[in-house]
Amino acid sequence: MKSCRKAPRILLTVCAAFALAAAAPGDVQAAGGRFDYDAMDGTHNVIANPPNGVCIDLAKTAVGVDNQTGTQVTLYTGKGRLARCTGAKEVVPKYTGITWGSDRPNSMWFGPGAP
Repeated sequence: MKSCRKAPRILLTVCAAFALAAAAPGDVQAAGGRFDYDAMDGTHNVIANPPNGVCIDLAKTAVGVDNQTGTQVTLYTGKGRLARCTGAKEVVPKYTGITWGSDRPNSMWFGPGAP
């Protein structure tokens, strides 16, 4: 009889553990491919398999990009810890390149959910 009283608690504990495991964030997936960009100082930079769903600062302000990944990237003019992924933004579709005359990007976000 005593074990019958514990059954609902055990079931509740198992269900709660399952719910927590299902709600835990998964691993960050890579965009898969190359993201090339040319900086204002003329250097060419390459990021291989950039992660989706996180804000990334560019090492140097870009004047042109070539998004050869399997996902879109949103580029932002904001940079630095407090301003990254803010400011003017532009979406660059997968397998597309673009150049800028002004409002040059300093940070980026691959995949959906961009701020």
